[in-house]
Amino acid sequence: MTLAVEEAGTGLPLLLLHGFPLSSQMWEPVLPALAQVARVMTVDLRGFGGSDAPAAGYSMDVLAEDIVALAEACRLGLFALAGHSMGGYVALRVAARLPERLAALILVDSRAEPDDEAARLRRQEAMARIAGGGRGEFLSGFLPKLVSADSLRRSPRLLEELHGMAQGVGDHVLAGCLAGMRERPDSRPLLSRLAVPLLAVVGEEDDLTPVACARAMAEAAPRGSLAVIPGAGHTPPVERPVATAEAMVGFLRTNLPPPRG
Repeated sequence: MTLAVEEAGTGLPLLLLHGFPLSSQMWEPVLPALAQVARVMTVDLRGFGGSDAPAAGYSMDVLAEDIVALAEACRLGLFALAGHSMGGYVALRVAARLPERLAALILVDSRAEPDDEAARLRRQEAMARIAGGGRGEFLSGFLPKLVSADSLRRSPRLLEELHGMAQGVGDHVLAGCLAGMRERPDSRPLLSRLAVPLLAVVGEEDDLTPVACARAMAEAAPRGSLAVIPGAGHTPPVERPVATAEAMVGFLRTNLPPPRG
C-alpha cells in the first residue's frame, strides 16, 4: 500500500483526512492558514486521489490502520488529527488505537454514532445502484448534498470541483467505503474517555451531519468545543474556508504544545 501525502509548514504534525468521495484536495483552501501553526500532512486515503486502490480493505478500521502505519513510517511521535465526514470516522478509529500519541482531534462535519437502520438502508441502495452501472446517477445525487444552497448560489463551480475530486474514484472504492461506513462501530464511548482537546466543526446548514451531531460530540468529550460555520453545508473547508481556517487555527494555537527549542 502506498498513500499519497503532501506536506506544508513546520511544527507538530497535523494529519488531515478527507471525506467521501473526495480527496486531500478538499483541504487546499485552508492549508495556507493551517501551515502557519503546524506541519500539515494532507493524506489521500486508500482508493482516493493519488493513493493505491486495492480491491478490498475499505472498512473504517482498515483505513485507520493505514494512518497508523503512515505515522510509523514517517516516525511521527505526538501528532494532531483532523478528519472530515468519513475522514472523521477514520480519525476516531485512529484515536482509539493511538491515544497516547494524539495531541488534539478535530472532527469536521462528522459524527460518533453508528448508522441507524434508515442510513444503513440508504447506503445499501447506493451500493446496489453503483453495482448496476449507476455510478454517475449516484454521484449526481450525492455531491450536491455536500454544500449548502447558499454556497451553490455564490459559487456554482463548487459542484464542478467536487465532481472533479470524485471522478477518478473506482466503483469498488465507492462501494467498499459505503459498506465500511455502514458497518462502522459506535465511537461514542471513545469520546467520553478522550484525554485530548477536541474541536467539532460543523456547517450551520449541514443536513447530512447536523449541528446537533457536532454539539453532542463536543459535549461528550471532556475537553470538547464546538465551532459552527455560518452559511456552510457539509463541506466548510471549501464553502467557507476563511471562517473554517480561523476556527481550526484558533483551536490549534490554544491546544497544540509549543515547538521545542
